[in-house]
Amino acid sequence: IEHILTDLLFIKDGKIALAATMDAVGERFTEVLVNPDKRDAALALSPVYERQVFGKSVFLFDGPKRGELAALGEIHKPSVADIFVATMKNGATA
Repeated sequence: IEHILTDLLFIKDGKIALAATMDAVGERFTEVLVNPDKRDAALALSPVYERQVFGKSVFLFDGPKRGELAALGEIHKPSVADIFVATMKNGATA
């Protein structure tokens, strides 16, 4: 249903954890698939969430410039589900 959404609102423990338009979410969040040799460099940029996929780390970043992230690996647009999990576990902010 992502293609029909106009806004996102996530509530955690009775408080708004994320409130943004889909356009803002697309500009704000970036997901990067990083090889193990660049994991430390990715961690230095303060990702909001990390998960493992086939021996690689997938990092979700809130705000950093895509130019910096491109040097780390493959850039992807995160799904709403990925942003939800990161927000509920680590707390991206509204």
